[in-house]
Amino acid sequence: MSHLEMEFTEIPLADIETRAQKLIEDYEDHVGKRVRTPVPVESIAEHYLGYTIDITDEGLFEDPKYLGGIVFDEAVIRVNAAVESHEGRYNFTIAHEIGHHVLHREQFVAARNDQTPNIMCREVSAKPIEERQADQFASALLMPADEVAKAMRQIPSASGDISVRALRALAGKVCKIGGFTNVSNTAMCNRLITLGYARGLDYQTGTGLDLMRSADARGFSGIDTWLYKRLKKLMRIFR
Repeated sequence: MSHLEMEFTEIPLADIETRAQKLIEDYEDHVGKRVRTPVPVESIAEHYLGYTIDITDEGLFEDPKYLGGIVFDEAVIRVNAAVESHEGRYNFTIAHEIGHHVLHREQFVAARNDQTPNIMCREVSAKPIEERQADQFASALLMPADEVAKAMRQIPSASGDISVRALRALAGKVCKIGGFTNVSNTAMCNRLITLGYARGLDYQTGTGLDLMRSADARGFSGIDTWLYKRLKKLMRIFR
């Protein structure tokens, strides 16, 4: 359901970052004040973009692999009820669906026909190009680069080659100092990697377990055995 029978075009990461920042600026103009972290993605979706957020466990969302979806012609963002209690994943799901609105709505609406689903869905594991782009947009929206940089400047010797365990600790510090209270540690880890603050690790779409698999491939598993086991336990919660 996530992978639609239409081909979405490549969008450079720099353009995705720019469009996320522009949305924040447009929202600031709308509310008449500067947006500070945590970025209020629910308010952006509902009060600026005009979407209703529907938390549900019915229909498609009886299946826990579907985290959220957006129905453009109904102006509804649907979020799996199982996600609601996990604040980071809940906010990332909403931000992800906002990403579809900004990046893909025009192409989706123009190309849709009677055989095409009327919903774009976020799955736990499936990552076609449009889902990766929406993830990147969500990261940029929830964790603006300039706000991350401000937090990083308050942490001495905070960037460079780094182990996964050290990255986890760094992400926790950045979240605390920068006021990123509505994102998960894994989301911040990936954001730090994307912004170049953690050399030697790759951005991983999806889960902390994916992050650890990347670390294993690079020889970090011996250092982070405890963290690996912990992440595997956490991932069972979301399956």
